[in-house]
Amino acid sequence: MIRRYLRGFLALALAVSLGVLLYRAYDGWRGARANEEALRTAGLDEVQKAERPETLPENAETLPEEAARLAETDLAALREVNGDIVGWLEIPGTGLSYPVAQGTDNQFYLSHNWKKEPSGGGAVFLEQTNGRDLEDFHLIIYGHRMRDGSMFGSLKHYGDPEYRRQHPDIYLVSEDGVRRYEIFAAYEAGVTGLVYRLDLEESGLEEEFLRSCLENSVIDTGVVPEAGDQVLTLSTCTGRGYGARWVVQGTLRGRYDMSGGS
Repeated sequence: MIRRYLRGFLALALAVSLGVLLYRAYDGWRGARANEEALRTAGLDEVQKAERPETLPENAETLPEEAARLAETDLAALREVNGDIVGWLEIPGTGLSYPVAQGTDNQFYLSHNWKKEPSGGGAVFLEQTNGRDLEDFHLIIYGHRMRDGSMFGSLKHYGDPEYRRQHPDIYLVSEDGVRRYEIFAAYEAGVTGLVYRLDLEESGLEEEFLRSCLENSVIDTGVVPEAGDQVLTLSTCTGRGYGARWVVQGTLRGRYDMSGGS
């Protein structure tokens, strides 16, 4: 009798485990499909890229070569699908290339993709207190650290100085053009630390914040932002509990015009 119950329990446990694995695989597939759709909608997928003329718009020529295609990002088309979209984020050569949403809180897009569909991978999203014009001194963008390296999974590699040398810039497409941020810090930050203070300017903490970023960084890039420079923080989990996050930070170093579509 006991053996029969034990076999039944093991069979049930195996079925549940298999079901969980299958669901995760399906959810990951759905997430990949959603991002492919985002790339197509934004006009950034490989098919549309191949169909474009070789000569890029004049205002795209000022962009570094690896990011020139971003000058044609169609934010308006993305917003037709979801009005919460505020931009597009990309680190060339890393696979990190996603639309950026902004919800009315910092919870919704943890479990919904850029089209507002339920998704374990969530979406890349802007801190809900940041302005949609992206002009705040400190911008925070969140994303899950996915095991397959998608979303913000590649950020873990920025603990390696060589990886940062190979991928030194973050690009953020906004209404007013393409912005280039040079990465200057990467480290593990406590969730109650200065990184997540939302009143830095009101409290006059800009210089203390920048000093803290440089002191905590596990890489030395030689890039030193000043109090008037805008900072972009990419924030993801560490995989070791909820008390800390892994952050990669860049400082604004260039603005480039869009060719249209926003």
